[in-house]
Amino acid sequence: MFKQRSGFPLLALAALAAVPCPSSDVAAQTAGSSWTFAVSGDSRNCGDFVVPAIAADVMAEKDDFYWHLGDFRAIYDFDQDLMSMQPPGAQLSKEDYQKIAWDDFLKHQMASFGSFPVFLGRGNHETIKPMTRDGYITEFSSFLHRPEIEAQRKADGTAGGPLQPWYHWVSKGVDFITLDNASTDEFSDAQMRWLRSVLDHDLAPGSGIRTIVAGMHESLPHSTSSSHAMDDWDLGIHTGELVYTWLYDAQSAGKHVYVISSHSHFYSPNVYNTGYWRQRSPTVVNGIIIGSAGAHRYLLPPGVDKASKTDIYGYLQATVHADGTIDFALRELSEHDLVAHKWPNSPLDAIHECFIHNSDSAGK
Repeated sequence: MFKQRSGFPLLALAALAAVPCPSSDVAAQTAGSSWTFAVSGDSRNCGDFVVPAIAADVMAEKDDFYWHLGDFRAIYDFDQDLMSMQPPGAQLSKEDYQKIAWDDFLKHQMASFGSFPVFLGRGNHETIKPMTRDGYITEFSSFLHRPEIEAQRKADGTAGGPLQPWYHWVSKGVDFITLDNASTDEFSDAQMRWLRSVLDHDLAPGSGIRTIVAGMHESLPHSTSSSHAMDDWDLGIHTGELVYTWLYDAQSAGKHVYVISSHSHFYSPNVYNTGYWRQRSPTVVNGIIIGSAGAHRYLLPPGVDKASKTDIYGYLQATVHADGTIDFALRELSEHDLVAHKWPNSPLDAIHECFIHNSDSAGK
């Protein structure tokens, strides 16, 4: 049994019980052989140069889908890739930039995938004024209405309800859960009740779910990147601890559980292998950070796994095996990769600048 922190605030059981469990009519698919998907996050700053190369890779590898965990554009300041592709002599005000920022993400990042399946998560830069939650839902409604998501909502009995940034879909015995922890009002009671109902269904006998993969922008509390995660606000700590506990309990019940986040601009595995979580259970939940899709790259914090890497661009390719276990491999991109898949109006000198100097360690 997981040891909970003394005085840990739990949601009211009555509130959780009031939420209907997803329909059990959906028979979870099972995989006869290994298959792959791709995931990364944080494509502000230089993502217009990086994401097209990611798209080319994942389509060439025939991955099932690409999962983007948030932070599409900087918003608080100009993205250097966007500015470098403006016509000569163009002058953008901050207001002009903010009006076109999300459209630029769609035009120079998402368009690279064509009809290839892409799932989006909301990042904290999608909450910076003048961007709003409602604006996010409107701008990216086509992604939130993907057929896989709509089919899952119908199976869960929630079709026709309010559109949310959080959602899930089941593929080949794996439940992919996109959570929204982009703002300090999350995890909200509504999202927590929804997540509890999803996990209850996954844990029910005969659900067919062998694996749970939770994707979110910020890492859950007490990770090796706790200085830049849900530890930053009280509600984030309280609800994040509870979500970790639920996922740990699912793992203890025999499910393969993985938590993927971005927000920190580097690659780091085993992020919940910390003193805090090890003191509370004999094992920890498998957690990985992959925030390397173009954002300004950070220095590695102390205590991260020795396999961690920064000053890279890339993504994770996840191989799902027939038994439901998943192996994650870092796929790094070279400057040549970025040049080979650039947009016609992407300047070579701007790509080089992004590759060499978009980093905390640049010039050191």
